[in-house]
Amino acid sequence: MPPSPVLKPKNRFSSDNTALQTPSQISDADGNTAEVTETILSVSGMTCASCVNGIERHVGSIDGVSSVKVDLMTAQATICHVSQMVPADSVRTAIEEMGFEASVLSSTTRNGKNSSAANNAALITGEQPVESWFNVEGMTCGSCVATLTDLLTVLPGVIAADVQLLTAQAMVKHRPRDIGVREIADVMSNAGYKATPLDMDSDANGGAAADPSAMALKNLEKHRKKAAIRFYWSLLFSIPMLIISMIIDMALPKSNPTAQAFHRKVFKHYSVSVICIFFIATPAQIILGAYFYKHAFKSLYRAKTANMDVLIALGTTAAYIGSIISVTIQDGDGEQFFETAVFLMTFVLLGRWLEAIAKGRTVSAVEALVKMQPEEALLVRVQPDQSAPILESINTRQIQLGDLLQVNNGMRVPCDGVVTRGQTDIDESLLTGESVPVVKSEGSAVTGGTLNISQSIQMRATAINEASTLSRIVKLVREAQSSKPHIQEVADRVASRFVPLVILASVVVLIAWIGAGAAGNIRREWLDSKQAMGGFGNTSSMDGEHGREPMAYGIFSLLNAVSVLVIACPCALGLAAPTAIMVGTGLAARFGILVKGGGATMEAASKIDIVAFDKTGTLTMGKPAVVDSYVDESLDARSAGFSAWLSASIAELESLSSHPLAAAICTHIRENRQAEGAAAVPPQLLEHTELPGRGMRATVQIPAEFVSALGWPEAANSARLLVGKDSWVKDEGCIISTPLETRSRWSDNGHTPVAVALVPIAPALPGSVVAAFALADQVRPEARDVVSKLKQRKIEVWMISGDHPAAANAIARELGIDHVMAGVLPEQKSEVVRLLQQRGKNSTEELPPLVLASPANNTTVGSPDLGKQPTDLAGISAEPLRSRLTRWIPRLGLSKTKRRPYAKVAMVGDGVNDAPALAQADVGIAVGSGTAAAMETAPALLMRPTLYSLLTFFDLSRTVFRRVKLNFVWASMYNVVCIPIAAGILYPAVDRGLPPVIAGLLMIASSLSVMVSSLSLKLYREPKYEKVSKK
Repeated sequence: MPPSPVLKPKNRFSSDNTALQTPSQISDADGNTAEVTETILSVSGMTCASCVNGIERHVGSIDGVSSVKVDLMTAQATICHVSQMVPADSVRTAIEEMGFEASVLSSTTRNGKNSSAANNAALITGEQPVESWFNVEGMTCGSCVATLTDLLTVLPGVIAADVQLLTAQAMVKHRPRDIGVREIADVMSNAGYKATPLDMDSDANGGAAADPSAMALKNLEKHRKKAAIRFYWSLLFSIPMLIISMIIDMALPKSNPTAQAFHRKVFKHYSVSVICIFFIATPAQIILGAYFYKHAFKSLYRAKTANMDVLIALGTTAAYIGSIISVTIQDGDGEQFFETAVFLMTFVLLGRWLEAIAKGRTVSAVEALVKMQPEEALLVRVQPDQSAPILESINTRQIQLGDLLQVNNGMRVPCDGVVTRGQTDIDESLLTGESVPVVKSEGSAVTGGTLNISQSIQMRATAINEASTLSRIVKLVREAQSSKPHIQEVADRVASRFVPLVILASVVVLIAWIGAGAAGNIRREWLDSKQAMGGFGNTSSMDGEHGREPMAYGIFSLLNAVSVLVIACPCALGLAAPTAIMVGTGLAARFGILVKGGGATMEAASKIDIVAFDKTGTLTMGKPAVVDSYVDESLDARSAGFSAWLSASIAELESLSSHPLAAAICTHIRENRQAEGAAAVPPQLLEHTELPGRGMRATVQIPAEFVSALGWPEAANSARLLVGKDSWVKDEGCIISTPLETRSRWSDNGHTPVAVALVPIAPALPGSVVAAFALADQVRPEARDVVSKLKQRKIEVWMISGDHPAAANAIARELGIDHVMAGVLPEQKSEVVRLLQQRGKNSTEELPPLVLASPANNTTVGSPDLGKQPTDLAGISAEPLRSRLTRWIPRLGLSKTKRRPYAKVAMVGDGVNDAPALAQADVGIAVGSGTAAAMETAPALLMRPTLYSLLTFFDLSRTVFRRVKLNFVWASMYNVVCIPIAAGILYPAVDRGLPPVIAGLLMIASSLSVMVSSLSLKLYREPKYEKVSKK
């Protein structure tokens, strides 16, 4: 039995802590630094936000627990704690003591010395230890245990081994990079103990860690089945109760023989009907009510809070005991309403069942991702004698790093890997949202879960199990769906205080109506309406045909109080946000958008005022291309074919370099060569040299017919071919012959010039530039359309770039961006984002020019007129950026006397230099082609290679949070309107009230309506975007 949790005298935990970054190390009771363990538990039995808040407060008050995050929709809790102070089993016990069923899914220790990015890298490469479980056959005594333990601990890569004789299982902690599960199983089997790796998703009781996402789906299905069984049991009591109390007692006339038989007195003054109803209601109250009593007691006693079960338990108990008192005091002639308690529990259990079904629909996105993972894979075993390899079918959990696998047509890729043989088409639509298959050949990376729709291929496994891309995406989606936006935190606080207020309101209603009845202010019509079937029956028939006396005003008051108890619904408030966010994040994943920040990120994205783009790799493709070129046409006029020979020589030389500019020049020449034809005289390169930071140099043999065209003597039949920077070419003694107009145009547009020169070796003559290329980063084809549509939505668009102002302004002109901050150093981008946030929304003022100094360059950044070049302020003395920003704050309207509203800023980037700005922004968005640092920092990730996903993300976020607000308005208005009606506020106007049974139905309808409203988000379709033409 694990030790009981130690409760601290004062609760230091609040639900707000879940939004903070959990530390990887905290101090234990003795002040020593201890590593934090993250434990994920499955929790069943939660019904509303009060349950969530109760668990968070109770578990958060345990000494050694640093953070608690409970997700109502997936029925899971993520606890960060010090395992030396609070073991995972103690956390589970603490939750079970509150009346919930809990089981540990996974428990991992965070490395405090490494960042999350480093931990992810260790997981992918197999350096992070994992626990694997095995069923072991053949152990008979302690000697077998000792033998296996010694055998396992000496294996390379094995950190620890725990062999259990009673359960016939073994746990091995190992590094997958060094040794895999199959190799460990083979070692034990070769020693005479047949070992079989356990499926980590199985229900074995060996303590094997389970995949939280898969278990969430299993738990939801298990919860749905339990809810269905409870509802079916309730029908055994409610159907007979319906027949007797509603049909025989109320619907049948007095002359009917069946009615006469049930109205006959058989025991003292009690009729057959009353006795039958009592013996139906009593076991129903015990059997069905036990579920509500247990959860209500533990909620009040353990968690010190009141949830929905408390209201149901109070309402049904009041109806049951009130009926007994009424019938007993009046010797069987008193008003009884046993059916109210039975029908209430039936309707609540029906609602719980329908909610469980709806919750399963909301996690369909995670379910689709989990089902993408195949269960089996084909392992290719290469034979030592070079014979045909053998294909063996294995479980995907048994794949090891470096395994050679075969993926046939129609099979899903079992894990991440690299194609080693063959070529095929892969359908990646469920990961990226792109319906067009992607061609994969030797050397191409493939992702686990994607579908092979063409030819068979062989691949080498590079990431397995939890380290695979699919598993990490599922984890991100699951964590995103459990993230709480600010509006939900407010609703949770309201829900936590809601139930006590409802109980207080019910007591007030009871006292008020008793006082009104004692004063004679309750009319007979009101009593008759309560006495009739459902409150809407024929009161005259009740009084005349059966001759009953009007209901006692005490019973009337009690029924009104019960109606208040059962109609109040904190569940609708608690489900308003998480259900919509669950569906929204699932839709985003389907469209190739990973919202790692969950609801908080989508809430901020729905209110964006400013979008700041990085230039290189975000607005542009991040790959240079030749946009203009110059060739000395006079040389071609003197000797035909010179240009073709020169292009071939340049292409051959540049193909020997790995520089991006060289690759771009080769591509440009290759495309032009296809249109113009090959050179008549092939080039001859004798030797070549690459000079870093300058260019390429080679010795070429010049054909005789071209020597005279260059104006050289006949002896000059060899020369040095230079391809590189203008400054380097000048240093080599070459004359720049590129027209001044062309060079000015390239400079104005921020293009990068590359000069091509020929320098004769002998005799010593000056060389000359015979050609030149202008290169620039290619703008994404959809970038202009995206910028235009953002402006149409009244979103301000900025570009923050570290590039030269001329290059940045040229791209801005092409895309229609009015605000540019150029020459910004990586560490200064976050300061610019902060300044934009403080600048405020809907501001017409431009940011002032600021001198951002670096050791190598002093440049001006700001938002100059795009038709002009920024003024050179290199002579101004540099000062810290923060002081300069502070100096400009009064001019931006940020002084104490005039404050602007805070602006919500989204930063879109792709590089390491964008990571601080992505973290500073309200919404950091990384493009899928970006670096690992950017994707790790950003709370949103665009998986598709298009910026249209950004528009989809903003549009979907606004749609989701419009639905969240609608759900909250409906849930709030329901309680505001229905609780007074249940209390009897309409009696003076229409002589009718709300019976408890109808109140219970309305309570169920409120929760289901919120669920249906959120599920209707699945009808959302991604907008179709049409490109705008360039002006």
